[in-house]
Amino acid sequence: MRKPYINSRWPEQFVEIHPDDAERYGVESGGEIRIFSDDILVQTGGFHFTRGNDFLFANLDKNGYIRAGSGEMTAVAIVTDAVRRGVVFANFLHPRWPGAAANSLVHRVPDPITNRYRFKLGKGIAERTGESPFKHSFDKMTFKPRTIM
Repeated sequence: MRKPYINSRWPEQFVEIHPDDAERYGVESGGEIRIFSDDILVQTGGFHFTRGNDFLFANLDKNGYIRAGSGEMTAVAIVTDAVRRGVVFANFLHPRWPGAAANSLVHRVPDPITNRYRFKLGKGIAERTGESPFKHSFDKMTFKPRTIM
């Protein structure tokens, strides 16, 4: 967010989607896509471990410290074969737009050793929601994959 180059290249949250998946969902570069899930695991307690295996996920779940939450994001689609089929890439650097936070699709159960969340691995269902304001104007946002400088 502190780099003007990134902000000028991608002024809006984006997701990269494989051409086969894009065709399946009816998405083109510049289209708007929503990714949502109502099965995001959230740890609600059990952060102070007093006994041997209290920190294991199965025990946290058994003791009532895990619940299912939800999350969603919207983004501009970039169709590219730089990502694998069945997977999208979302930039985690864009939390400033309401509804665009990719982190909302990540489980919020910290690693028991480092007590850090397992970011970068989210899940959700994708759907096309329409066209973005950038679809027909290339002077504001590029649809080239991030692998091209």
